[in-house]
Amino acid sequence: MPRPPLISRTAAVSEAVRVLDEEGIGALSMRRIAERLGVTSPSLYKHFRDLDDVLDAVADAIVEEITSRRPEETGSWRHELAELARRYRETFGRHPHAAALLMRRPLRNESSMAGLNAVLQVLLDHGWNPPEATRALLLVESYAFGAALTSVSEGFADEPGDAHPALAMALAGTHPRLRLGTDDFEHGLAMLLDGIDRELSPGQDH
Repeated sequence: MPRPPLISRTAAVSEAVRVLDEEGIGALSMRRIAERLGVTSPSLYKHFRDLDDVLDAVADAIVEEITSRRPEETGSWRHELAELARRYRETFGRHPHAAALLMRRPLRNESSMAGLNAVLQVLLDHGWNPPEATRALLLVESYAFGAALTSVSEGFADEPGDAHPALAMALAGTHPRLRLGTDDFEHGLAMLLDGIDRELSPGQDH
């Protein structure tokens, strides 16, 4: 009988996500993941073709945190888009190094596609046409992605000084690292959804 693998694919992906979170994307290697799991690199090749396959799996696992939840029985497209935006921000808060990885990889996870499909279906069920529903989804995703990046920003390495007085004033105020706080995020999200409602939702004179 063949020996069972020392680790599972799920355990390897979970450890790879922890490497990303704790050590950054540059630390993601077959050797480092195996070392943290207490196995040798060849053990990982029982589950993955190569490092790219691992990175795809990590990207899918993180995106699934955003998109796997199905819409609630609220009957509100606005609620669903708002919750999607909040999950983006929360997920990137947990995985601050994930953005650089996700921007370079296609999504392969069926659960992720099903989750986004469900959000779009809520809009379609409320009478949205497909182009406007897609535009609304992309606007919310773009806002949430950008907001997530600013929420984990470390700011500038050096003080702006007298050469950049407006920036110095901004950094001396309520946003010393140019981070978007929770109140800022919610305020901006409300304004975005108000604009989507006004400009894109069914029944409005566009």
